[in-house]
Amino acid sequence: MSSPTLQRLAAALRDLPAQQAEAARYVIGHPFDAATLPMRGLARQAGQAPVTFTRLARSVGLAGWEELRGSLVEDTREDLALAHRGPFSSRALPEGSGEALAGAMFEADSRALAGLDPRDLAAAAGMLEAAPRVLIAGFRSCYAPALLLHYLYRLFRPEVQLLTGVGGALDVDLGDLGPDDALVLFGFEPYSRDGLLCARAAADAGAGVVAIVDTPSAPVAEGAAAILAFGTVSPGFFPSLTACTALVQALAATLYQRAGDAGRAQLRRTEARIAAHTSYLRLESTPE
Repeated sequence: MSSPTLQRLAAALRDLPAQQAEAARYVIGHPFDAATLPMRGLARQAGQAPVTFTRLARSVGLAGWEELRGSLVEDTREDLALAHRGPFSSRALPEGSGEALAGAMFEADSRALAGLDPRDLAAAAGMLEAAPRVLIAGFRSCYAPALLLHYLYRLFRPEVQLLTGVGGALDVDLGDLGPDDALVLFGFEPYSRDGLLCARAAADAGAGVVAIVDTPSAPVAEGAAAILAFGTVSPGFFPSLTACTALVQALAATLYQRAGDAGRAQLRRTEARIAAHTSYLRLESTPE
């Protein structure tokens, strides 16, 4: 979600009164309707009183609904212009040699890694441990770190599930989320609509969320019980996932360490099953 107005609403959600928070969630989930419908029509569609939207606008520092709506319209114009340019291809080509670019990227990644706080892992790990079932979701560029966490965690906790939305059935997969479940959700700008769908489904079900995101104010992190934030700034064309990958590896190691003897025993069973299927190459000794 690149709209500054929607980000402003998402950041304010935790401090808003209940009805205004519901109105804000509706606007975040239906930005086109919010920008195009009259306030009364939007309120009727959202099941809220019109005055709730006026109060919502004032709660985020605007004069009233029309100013908020005007901001949404302007954001939509900017988003459309950006979509035509492309979020990455519109960036200027970096100057200098490829070696200089790589060096600058490594330096940026080092700063992102230095910004990670290992103390944040305990709350996330504790929540995942306590949940009878853990689901992991990440879409588009976020699929790779989601897949990595799923692979590592599943080695010693087989019931962990990866949500992929294969066949367009993500909404069906989310239908059995329950209040005892935990969802690990990845996201960085530009945020995936599927990620927001997962966040909203978890909120509706009362499931706990661990959000691994580029900023605590990310729309997919709204309402998360634990947030692990990573930097994506890079002089390259695309956002860096180096810090995100480091978080995934540290979280997996933390979970395995906390799993103790039971986790170790499960890992041995998993390794034995893998070995039985000869997934690894046997390297012959080199003759003298």
